[in-house]
Amino acid sequence: MVHIVGAGPGAPDLITVRGLRLLREADVVIYAGTLVNRELLRETKPEAQLYDSGTMTLEEVLEVIERAEGRGACTVRLHTGDPSLYGAIREQMDAMQERGIPYAVCPGVSSFNGAAASLEMEYTLPGVSQSLVITRMAGRTPVPERESIRSFAAHRASMAVFLSAGMLEQLQEELIQGGYPEDTPAALVYRATWPDEKLVRCRLGDLSRAGRESGIRRQALILVGDAVAQKGWVRSKLYAPDFATGFRGETASAAEDTRRQEALGTLYVVGIGPGRPDQMTAQAWKTLERCRVIAGYPVYVDLVRDYFPGKDYITEGMTKEEKRCRLALRAAEEGKDTALICSGDPQIYGLASLVLELAGEYPGVRVEIVSGVTAASSGGALLGAPLTGDFAVISLSDRLTPLEDIWARVEAAAAADFVICLYNPASKGRPDYLRQACGRILKYRGPETVCGIASRTGRKGEQIRLLRLEELAGYPADMFTTVFVGNTKTRQIGEWMVTPRGYRLEESEREGKADCPGQGGEG
Repeated sequence: MVHIVGAGPGAPDLITVRGLRLLREADVVIYAGTLVNRELLRETKPEAQLYDSGTMTLEEVLEVIERAEGRGACTVRLHTGDPSLYGAIREQMDAMQERGIPYAVCPGVSSFNGAAASLEMEYTLPGVSQSLVITRMAGRTPVPERESIRSFAAHRASMAVFLSAGMLEQLQEELIQGGYPEDTPAALVYRATWPDEKLVRCRLGDLSRAGRESGIRRQALILVGDAVAQKGWVRSKLYAPDFATGFRGETASAAEDTRRQEALGTLYVVGIGPGRPDQMTAQAWKTLERCRVIAGYPVYVDLVRDYFPGKDYITEGMTKEEKRCRLALRAAEEGKDTALICSGDPQIYGLASLVLELAGEYPGVRVEIVSGVTAASSGGALLGAPLTGDFAVISLSDRLTPLEDIWARVEAAAAADFVICLYNPASKGRPDYLRQACGRILKYRGPETVCGIASRTGRKGEQIRLLRLEELAGYPADMFTTVFVGNTKTRQIGEWMVTPRGYRLEESEREGKADCPGQGGEG
């Protein structure tokens, strides 16, 4: 009889009681020498024959098994962790069936269990992640395309990646390209539960660097997903006093509350960038694809409606921001994953803060902020490189900010020689605010200061223009215009507006004055 036994993740006392009994009774033990803790071999009978399968082929393993079976011996085939995970036991069982050799499988504790225990984590945190993907990178052993790392990453569930510590750079890229944000929590667990176990926590975007710096290139499990951080979870229903089980009752109202909590959706506050679909981040696009409801200002909704048909749309006009946020929160409260979209980035003059202020009135609704490309970045790229150094972003809209505060900030930024990026420079109700702002800036900057405007970036009617500060005061700006006022170092180079970063040029380098580390002198 052959017993295929899981030895557990590493610590010798993590083998199962049954597995230990079989090991002690075995006449022949074939063990995975590079992976199984040799301390377990001390549990075998003194006369037991021991074979290290790390140096053997399948045919050689079967030859040992056949010889043992021929003399009526009991054989234990000792695998690391649980033999059903990357243990290559199917080929062994099929071969034994062909030879008429009886066998049985004894499960073991897998390294993904041991790693979670060492990290003191739960993979299936309520409200964070309820699924665990166990997989590996394709290497010398291929992986079906439908099970690629990239395809699994799109779900952003908890993930345990085996046999991939030597390919951390490729793994990091596949996970990010698949859908995990770079700031997704991650961990490297080297030889889980062994005496020399090593735990390294990091961001997904730093995974390959963390592996290099810690010297981990093999025998490590990679864990990825929001659950790794063990934050943001909600209390489980199982032990809640108002949750019924076969042993605990509940009132009708408690049952209704439980059903309501289970039905809640997530509200994503999404920055859709300047306007064009190709200027939206991949994360934002996937979020809109995933959500059932898309809410927003009508102009912004019209920018995405054609690309996401079949959604439920909620729109509210200007000055109705609170109502718009509440409608989106209510949709999530009804169990519908909802995207509340904002132009640019939702944290920059967007609705992220208002949603977070209101969210406490909708207990259980999860809120997630999805960043986007703001007008300063997109408009600046069209003009050249005006924001290379320090800059200030100021909105001239006084609907939510007192005008005296706005002017104080404009003058402070001008006095400090910041490049100034002005949002909402003019509207029908305040047609001369840009002129007033220019007058205040002229106290500190010359009339020839290089300025730029970017209008309707990423949308129909997109326009850019370079002009002097004294000309800017009379420019017919509107709410779709972003204004860039250069500092005293900003200049026009050809058709570009450029604020030099201060890099030394070739002439300086020849003099041995380069300011980049390692590039001074003759080098």
